[in-house]
Amino acid sequence: MVRALTLGLSLLVLLAAPARAEEEKKAPKPIPPLASAEEVAEALAEFKIAYKAKGMKGEEKLAEQDFAMRNLAQVQHPKIVDALAKLTKNRSPEISTSAVIQLGSQRRTPGYAGQAVVAAMKRKSKDDTFQMAGLAAIANLGYLGAKDTIVGLMGHHDYAVRKNALVTIGKLKDERFIEEIVKLMKALRLEKGAKWDGVEVNYDTGTAGDGDQKMAEKIGKAKQAKNAKKGKRAGRSQRDIGPVVLELMFTLTGEQFTGGIAARKWLGENRAKVDGQVAERVKQAKAQAAEAKASKKLR
Repeated sequence: MVRALTLGLSLLVLLAAPARAEEEKKAPKPIPPLASAEEVAEALAEFKIAYKAKGMKGEEKLAEQDFAMRNLAQVQHPKIVDALAKLTKNRSPEISTSAVIQLGSQRRTPGYAGQAVVAAMKRKSKDDTFQMAGLAAIANLGYLGAKDTIVGLMGHHDYAVRKNALVTIGKLKDERFIEEIVKLMKALRLEKGAKWDGVEVNYDTGTAGDGDQKMAEKIGKAKQAKNAKKGKRAGRSQRDIGPVVLELMFTLTGEQFTGGIAARKWLGENRAKVDGQVAERVKQAKAQAAEAKASKKLR
């Protein structure tokens, strides 16, 4: 029997718009402890059997393999990261995309898992669906070592990818991006008099009308990359992303700006405060890098 939660639905849940305000208020789930060598060996053995999905074909097999990956990802250990990272190289876009999403569950080793996600995103840089899946994993991990990757995606040719990059920054609450966002506001000519709804601004995958449903279908089948430059998203103006930029600045600073002029003025007046926040983020990023180095010894 096909699992109720198919691969397509699991991708939709992770790549869709951010959770509603009431959902965001919920306390984050506790991070499971690092698994023992015995637990890792048992998990990998069970996964090997489940992943084969003997007797199944097509979508039924993909759903079973997705289920197996999600189960494996609940076990926290660098060896599990390695197993999932290997699957990001799979020729099947469904498998590789699901694997990078599941890397986002390895929150006990965010530095090591985050490095694996970024490496996979570089290998599949032309696959827009994979890029959004990678962003979702980065956000789930709270990984701070992907700044250059995210900045690059802020200028991506696809509207949905650009938007998801901004959403990821908001989830990370990473003040190191404030300078980049202020520059973006100027590039968008979002200087003054912009209209928005404050923290109530709603943003989604970037598709108008029934585009979200179409986007979900494409993501579920991992065919988004083939249509990246087609459809309504390709014709959207850079300025359409303005409300997301303004909300992101509110998330990072606590201030509601009407445009870039006000944002630059605020930044000049609060440089010391921002520099202090940036220094703390840099410190946290270095700690994750040290964790990644230590995790390699546990492989």
